[in-house]
Amino acid sequence: MAVTCNLHPLITKVAAERFNSGFYVDAVARAFQAVEHRVRTLAGVNDIGEKLMGIAFAAKPDPPKLTVTRSTGGSLESEQNGMQFLFKGAMGALRNPRMHGPDEKDACDEAEEMLVIASFLMRHLDIEDDKRKAAASGP
Repeated sequence: MAVTCNLHPLITKVAAERFNSGFYVDAVARAFQAVEHRVRTLAGVNDIGEKLMGIAFAAKPDPPKLTVTRSTGGSLESEQNGMQFLFKGAMGALRNPRMHGPDEKDACDEAEEMLVIASFLMRHLDIEDDKRKAAASGP
């Protein structure tokens, strides 16, 4: 089975050249740095990593700073919690080892999969952007 997809343009911009040159660890690190930077900018929070994601996406006690869900109604809270865990998990499991750990090697196929995760997260940040643009343009 062959599955192909187009990565989010912001992920392609920061990671494609590095990936195509065989620098897989760097490509993945840059992709998740871009996700982190966009979350920080949208949420207006200066923290980083998992702490940032917890602050930006926490549904309780207040409404989250960022809502990157498509659901409405009964599954909204569940999806929001799940997205918070995805963003936090991506920072802890994928970004941090490449930014702070020893120089690890990523296999090409595994790096591709991580870039797809970064792209998925970036596309969900587009949801927040779209909501803000719609609110700013009025009814």
